[in-house]
Amino acid sequence: MKILCDRAALLEAVSVVSSVVPTKTTKPILQNVLLRADGEAISLFATDLEMAARVQLDSVKVSKPGTVLLPGKETAALLRELSDPTVTLESSDLRCRIDSGGGSFVLLGEDPEQFPAEAKVQSGKRLEIPSGVLLRMVQETMFAAAREETRYAINGVLIDAGSGCVRLVATDGRRLAISYENLGDDDDVSVKAVVPLRAFATLARALTEDSKDPLTIEVGDRQVVFTTGQMQLVSQLLETRFPDYEGVMPKAADTTVEVQKAVLEGALRRASILCAADLRMIRFEVGDQSMRMTAESSTRGRADVTIDAVVKGAGGSINFNPDYILEALRQSEMEQVRLDMSDDSMPAKFTLGESFTYVVMPISGA
Repeated sequence: MKILCDRAALLEAVSVVSSVVPTKTTKPILQNVLLRADGEAISLFATDLEMAARVQLDSVKVSKPGTVLLPGKETAALLRELSDPTVTLESSDLRCRIDSGGGSFVLLGEDPEQFPAEAKVQSGKRLEIPSGVLLRMVQETMFAAAREETRYAINGVLIDAGSGCVRLVATDGRRLAISYENLGDDDDVSVKAVVPLRAFATLARALTEDSKDPLTIEVGDRQVVFTTGQMQLVSQLLETRFPDYEGVMPKAADTTVEVQKAVLEGALRRASILCAADLRMIRFEVGDQSMRMTAESSTRGRADVTIDAVVKGAGGSINFNPDYILEALRQSEMEQVRLDMSDDSMPAKFTLGESFTYVVMPISGA
């Protein structure tokens, strides 16, 4: 095999597919990326047997077609360090030589025939959405999903589609993020599936903000397929029951607070510096057109910050983990955000975008 291609395009493709390469595995061959050159294009493929990614590059000069296995981590690192705009790859006898900028590098591979073949994609229910919109939805929800292995049941993001609307929902049991997009009456497909967090994290790396390129989501019984442009990501679904997220959404609130996002974010960051190490907590006290935030630590000191706010209702106090609020605010593009609250026994709701809602359980009895 021998090809000449754009270094930056090849680096981007290798980075996307190698993100599914396992760091630890009992099958070392899975730490490789399969490169196949045929005609005037190349394809790159990687899998960990639960998830697989494939990217095709057309802007390539193929002098000699063929197939080679490349070590994923080292190939990406090498392409990142090279400076020439083009690279030449030539393989023979399980070796691949990369020439660029007067330098020559030989990567040792394995037998491509031993690499797992691409699994046959099951047909399923199809949704289509602009790729930039899906990226925004992923960013607005993924941060709230559980990371701990002990919470496997919600270690993923729910796709819930129906009545011309698609929602992404994530929760770790203490907070819940929802982002939605109206698809229109022509896309009335009913889907409920839990996608592993890793799959959405990999997909997010391959998408660009504000892109209007169509992205197809095809959901089968056990797997989901994301396809956009020359990239395809296949992942197994989590076979689990997602919590009833609609049941925990607050239906009413005693107090509504509207505040400038940047002001709230800055005040929270300052106050959180003096939170106790063993209990990350800030007390929100809502009064007459103001919101006061206090934090205290017996070993560090005390913080007391008051900001202007538009308050409707009875007011009151409630305690939050500041990290939960700051994580969500970082994903909001609104200049002004809204908090609907009752008391410290009821979840509070933050409206952080036209289609971005965030529910947080307060710290009660503190």
